[in-house]
Amino acid sequence: MICKKCGKEYEDDMPNCLWCDAPNEEHPNFTKRQPLEEHAKTEDVPPETAEPSNNRVAGSFMWSCMIFNCSGFGYIYVSIIQTLLHYKELHKGKVALRFFIGMLLANLALYFITLPVINVLVEATNSTLVNLGIGLAYAIVQGVIGAKLVNFYAPNYDKSEYRKKEHIAIAIAIVVFIITVIVLMNKQ
Repeated sequence: MICKKCGKEYEDDMPNCLWCDAPNEEHPNFTKRQPLEEHAKTEDVPPETAEPSNNRVAGSFMWSCMIFNCSGFGYIYVSIIQTLLHYKELHKGKVALRFFIGMLLANLALYFITLPVINVLVEATNSTLVNLGIGLAYAIVQGVIGAKLVNFYAPNYDKSEYRKKEHIAIAIAIVVFIITVIVLMNKQ
């Protein structure tokens, strides 16, 4: 049997095409439905009436990643903390290890990609303000990376549960940031 919709061949006794799932009109269990052309037209929803799938639980920014980075936490610590905080949901989808590795690799890649630019800027200006700006920009990008990874690896994360975990992470990050600032000020 050759499919009328996609043109590929499949067995005569199959109720539907294997590739496009079009009904086999010669099959004994076939019931008269609308023609394929009309069926295809009704499935296509115009873009203006289609509702966007808003499964971005983390939005586009993850504040806890940024604050942990501003605290001087390295890549592995941010990756470990975020994985542990969201472990329950990540474990449901069996993606906790992939999330950890993705977070770690994304942050390492960001570091090695931006390292030459940062070195040139620091050597050229030797300004505290430039160093502060570079650190802040890096922390912001890390917040964006964290949000994208949570959205990718845990698309079914309950928003209220995510918000609760993120509030805990932000509180921990602020405490760590304050401790870091106090320790650095006492060293000088």
